[in-house]
Amino acid sequence: MPDYDTAKASELRSALAALPRASIAHIPTPLDRCKRLGERLGGVELWVKRDDATGLALGGNKTRQLEFVLGHAMAEGYDCVIQGAASQSNHSRQLAAAGAKLGLEVHLTPWQDARSKPVQGNYLLSHLYGATLHPIPAGASAVEAKTELADALRKEGRKPFILGMGAREALVLAAVAYMDAFLELLQQLGDQGAPDWVFTTSQGSTQAGLLAAARIVGARTAVIGINPMGPSHEAYSPPEEIHRMALEAASWVGYDLQLPQEDVVNRTDFVGEAYGVPAPAGLAALRLLAETEGIVLDPVYTSKGFSGLLDSVKHGEVRQGQRVVFVHTGGLPGLFAYASELLGD
Repeated sequence: MPDYDTAKASELRSALAALPRASIAHIPTPLDRCKRLGERLGGVELWVKRDDATGLALGGNKTRQLEFVLGHAMAEGYDCVIQGAASQSNHSRQLAAAGAKLGLEVHLTPWQDARSKPVQGNYLLSHLYGATLHPIPAGASAVEAKTELADALRKEGRKPFILGMGAREALVLAAVAYMDAFLELLQQLGDQGAPDWVFTTSQGSTQAGLLAAARIVGARTAVIGINPMGPSHEAYSPPEEIHRMALEAASWVGYDLQLPQEDVVNRTDFVGEAYGVPAPAGLAALRLLAETEGIVLDPVYTSKGFSGLLDSVKHGEVRQGQRVVFVHTGGLPGLFAYASELLGD
């Protein structure tokens, strides 16, 4: 029998179903058992939740999140959306495609960073999906750029909705989406019950939603976030902020969640040199999963997250026979902007 409260899971599912939602993702996403790699890791029961396969714009976790974020924005009468981050932003790429599918005007403020030329990968797709781009210098504040752009659009009579770093409401709704994803995972595991561990690469929302749902339904699953950036980055959310995000996501669907602060484990020790720069351990993790299971990670996000999972196995935190799920958040178009690092050139 499942080792969580199925009645509470059903109740949470109904609460989530009552929210406005834009249907843009291919869900449920696959849940792949990785037997070869699990055996190689000493008998761990390893699964990969394939949110790289959400369909829209070559997939990724942001598409799942955008179902709730854009569903809310459109229900509230917003007529355009704004996001800004690195040139190879997975979020920007998926938002641009979502806007094209839904007929919603998308404005992006991409940094002109080391991966913006030549135009390829996520940045190329953001162009192709028809977003309006407002490039900003590398190192400029994306939060400030988005705020200034929103002010300019309002003066034109528009009603813009801001997403991404600094946009509290959108970040909480993104966490709400991963509450739904945790329920989806439980359905796929069926009578096997909740996993012992869930690892994912997360700056905040994805981990917050997974953790909130796990605790609402009474699952004891340890939800570990591996952060692709450190505290010096503008988009970094410390564990206490992720904790608040989880509580607010639960509140959004009517729950007063009692969540101990210590349940929020978000690690920054796999970032490597910097955000957006491949780490040696991450590249090794990428190659290992590709060569044993035919599943490809991206070089600067999910690879770092998976290296964190491997490190926990190595140090005996994840033990033989335990069920561990890695939530693959996508990012695959970014591979093409990092070919030289991947090939060791």
